[in-house]
Amino acid sequence: MHTCKKYFFLLVIIPCLALFFILLGSATGHGGQYRARYSLEKDTLVCVMGNNFYDYYLYHAEPAGFQFGIIRAFAKAFRSPYRIDLLPSLAQRQQALAGQQADIMICSRQEFKEYMQGDRLTAAFLLPDSSAWVVDAKRPEMIKLVGQWMAQYRQSKDFKTHRRKYYTVTSANKERRLYSSLSPYDTLIKKYAKTIHWDWRLLASLICQESRFNPAGRSRRGAYGLMQLMPQTAEGFGIFDVENPESNLQAGVKYLHYVTKYLRLNEVSGIDRLKFVLAAYNAGIGRIRDCRAFAESQGKNPDKWEDVAAVIPLMRHEAYYAGDAIQLGYFKGSETLAYVHNIWERYEHYLNLVAP
Repeated sequence: MHTCKKYFFLLVIIPCLALFFILLGSATGHGGQYRARYSLEKDTLVCVMGNNFYDYYLYHAEPAGFQFGIIRAFAKAFRSPYRIDLLPSLAQRQQALAGQQADIMICSRQEFKEYMQGDRLTAAFLLPDSSAWVVDAKRPEMIKLVGQWMAQYRQSKDFKTHRRKYYTVTSANKERRLYSSLSPYDTLIKKYAKTIHWDWRLLASLICQESRFNPAGRSRRGAYGLMQLMPQTAEGFGIFDVENPESNLQAGVKYLHYVTKYLRLNEVSGIDRLKFVLAAYNAGIGRIRDCRAFAESQGKNPDKWEDVAAVIPLMRHEAYYAGDAIQLGYFKGSETLAYVHNIWERYEHYLNLVAP
């Protein structure tokens, strides 16, 4: 026990204090936003956490929770994609951290005490809700990044507001169960998702993005219903009652099938294929064909969404959109990039929190 306390003091308290006072001075300020991109061998920040309803759950079909909000704020500060892996067992989380499948392990202080009993070399950043972020001591750059950001974030108005929001949550120790539903239309969503071989949760995320599951929603341009279809688009598929939720879904899924076919994605599979279809649902088939052709002209792989997404911002500049590769001219593209990102991010949370 004496050895454990010694390790705790030397390897946890001192690093935290040092990082607080030294690294705080090197922060760039401006509300905790950092200009440097988060640097990892991998492209995605991975956090592992346990099965605590207070930390990570759905609210009105959107992800929420105390730890979720902090993770997202950290990833946003470094402009990094992120992923949350739910591992209820502390042993599983330890293994992921030690094997560097995870960058950050989130645990309760009781779990952290249990973790430290093995005399493990580590660095921890303690939060006022009796939880800890644990980083493997073999990764000093990660310790520096987390320490620098956490020291500033904990003093910010954003964190104080965030903490107040969740401080009175009564279900802090309630074990999370998978949600069985997202909306009153789940049965229909599952039915029509099968017709295009989609995970129903991805289609649900698209619908959430389009209409927030409001079957009476109408856009300024006249798009209507769960999938925000233009009446003439639905009529092209032989469906004339877009105000009916099932008819709207049926037409929307037919359009997704049409998009998949006419984007000519024969050589594209998996996540890339789905992201191109989402992009075309937002921007149109011709636009996404343009984007892929332009990416190829810039030496990028037109079959990889991330390659194409990287060059889309250039398509707003005349020096690029006046070229032969872009048939439809100027394309701002930021709305489409955000559209795909938001749907896919929400879908990944649904994978964690919603039953198949």
